[in-house]
Amino acid sequence: MLKWTLAELAKYRTTPLHFSETLALKADLIARDPEILDVTPITAEGYISFDDGDVLASVTLKGTMVVPSTRSLKPVDLPLDFTFSEVYLTDPAHEDKYEEGQLVLILEGDSVDIQAAIEDHILLAVPMQVLTPEEAEAGEMPHGTDWTVMGEEAYQKAQETDEKPNPAFAKLKDLFPDDEDKH
Repeated sequence: MLKWTLAELAKYRTTPLHFSETLALKADLIARDPEILDVTPITAEGYISFDDGDVLASVTLKGTMVVPSTRSLKPVDLPLDFTFSEVYLTDPAHEDKYEEGQLVLILEGDSVDIQAAIEDHILLAVPMQVLTPEEAEAGEMPHGTDWTVMGEEAYQKAQETDEKPNPAFAKLKDLFPDDEDKH
């Protein structure tokens, strides 16, 4: 388990604590996001250092998650290979020491739980659009009887053709001449 108390981490003022763990997070991740179909064991490697009461963590994650395609719901292997960094502050006044874009969290309690951060970052790594390799290559949108999903370009083209008045309705325009002034 990747959880340490501040007293344990205080020993690492001069040399960072290095760790390498293989985590079985499938049940926890599926409980948080039921759309996840499967998760391989995740390799977490990184270091934690203790600096002036602040805890700095850098973690590299590797593994694979299986999620449904956002287009067809077919299973898609989503490789995970990324690094994230977080800073945990024991004193909120220390926040000014860090860059604006850096993830800085106020530590509640006297321990740091990196596993919770790992789960959060894995869930954040799932893109909004997930496609099978075939769907990505073909670029086809789903369709069915009397319906189709269209991309933005196709929609713009359809809007242009819809703007042309239908001659069958031209006679109706003369029925309400006062309505033109109200628009």
